[in-house]
Amino acid sequence: MLDRTVRGVKGWQMARPRSFSTDNAVQAAAAVFWAKGYRDTAIADLERATGLNRSSLYGAFGTKQAIFELALEWYLHSFIGPRLAPMERPGAGPGDIERFFAGLAAYLRTGGQAGRGCLMINTIAEDEGRGTLLGPQAQAFRDRLSAAFANAMASQHEPALVSQRAQLLTTATFGIWLAARIDPASAAQACDATAICIRGWQQAPDGPGNLS
Repeated sequence: MLDRTVRGVKGWQMARPRSFSTDNAVQAAAAVFWAKGYRDTAIADLERATGLNRSSLYGAFGTKQAIFELALEWYLHSFIGPRLAPMERPGAGPGDIERFFAGLAAYLRTGGQAGRGCLMINTIAEDEGRGTLLGPQAQAFRDRLSAAFANAMASQHEPALVSQRAQLLTTATFGIWLAARIDPASAAQACDATAICIRGWQQAPDGPGNLS
């Protein structure tokens, strides 16, 4: 979790004691960015969500971009990290990938906030390749996701097939999260289909590298 001091874009900075929780403010801001996107989020939206006025927000965080970067860091740590951790651990296997998609399907079927999709993938789509919002973070996120899939398949497949299938699953995951913005139930069904495919890969480890 974030420290009670305010983190700047380039590292931890000491701050005066404050009467509000930095953690809570960042989490509240993350919910707004997640729902509305970076560019459609106004400072007034952040004021309402955090309970802080404009002066307090700027005094604590500096800029809207800085608030967003902290919100994205919180999201990756608290929401994405726990989902990837089982596939990233030593000794991970294809069953961990299957459980990743099963867990994602279960989340997408909860309704409500599931229709927000993924904050990181939403931002990649919003950025439209300009790189102004995320810079190298977009590629790093894609690479982390692909590496997690590859790690969990490494013990069962040949290296070339591992790379091919990891890229395929990464692309599928991006598509599922984007589809969730339109229809979470349909996106959950895509997770189910992907999990079935992974079970088929376990039965025939060196079979065709497609999702059929």
